[in-house]
Amino acid sequence: MSKGGFNFGNVGGNVSIEAGGDVVGGDKTTTTTTTITTGFKQEADKQEFIQQIDELRKQLRQVKSEIEEVEGIDDDEKDAIIMEVMQQIKALKTAKDEAEQLSAQQEPSQEKRDAIEAPLNGVQTLVSKVSAVFDKAAEIGDKVRKIGYILPILASARHLFGLP
Repeated sequence: MSKGGFNFGNVGGNVSIEAGGDVVGGDKTTTTTTTITTGFKQEADKQEFIQQIDELRKQLRQVKSEIEEVEGIDDDEKDAIIMEVMQQIKALKTAKDEAEQLSAQQEPSQEKRDAIEAPLNGVQTLVSKVSAVFDKAAEIGDKVRKIGYILPILASARHLFGLP
């Protein structure tokens, strides 16, 4: 006796098979796999993401202090970049709050995704602006290296949330 498939002995004509549902050989099983493209794959990823957001906020506060101390930059330009840094710190707080509400292994709504992704994108843009400000200043040395530490944290946070 064979198992699986259809086994026909000697058939002297046509074979016709009708069924009210699927015609399958062997066991009929269905497997469903859910793929999460954004969001947190595991609870541990979510907790690490939240810690990294806190670290980004801490680093941006340090950058704000360093900008305040930099000489050789127009005061209005300095005020504008400080304001942007402060807005990003606040936006990252909102992203953290949104992330805390998400369940692991569940795709977030587009609205929640945007609320988390936008501040992360904003930090990347801000890092470029701050680097340009430090480039204008005479005391560039240590300052630029410190801002560079933000990028690996940002990249890791984006990866944990499933963003490129």
